[in-house]
Amino acid sequence: MDATQVLAILRDNRLFDETDEGVLLRAAVRALGEVKEKLRAGVDESDPRIAVTAAALARYRLFFDMLESGERFSSYRAGDITIQRDLKAEFNAEKALRDEALTQAAPILKDGGFFVAVQ
Repeated sequence: MDATQVLAILRDNRLFDETDEGVLLRAAVRALGEVKEKLRAGVDESDPRIAVTAAALARYRLFFDMLESGERFSSYRAGDITIQRDLKAEFNAEKALRDEALTQAAPILKDGGFFVAVQ
């Protein structure tokens, strides 16, 4: 398992169409390292849950990075038309995705650890 597999999962997501490849790769490397540190002894490193969990963690963090940098708009107005985004709903979706990945990976992760959600 390497970061390119995590990167491929992130690239499959339209949320990151415009995101710099280097930014995605750094996020993938960091998240994959965290997941690997928490693997139980003897876990096959080709287990797909590793890449999926790392991608979910990276995606969750990247979502916050985009919000902080202003890359994600909350509303946009053009003439009489206003497009409004529900950032709370997007946050809840990102959190649910992360939590589901961690739940699915629980059998291969050490007990008692936790992941820091935000940078």
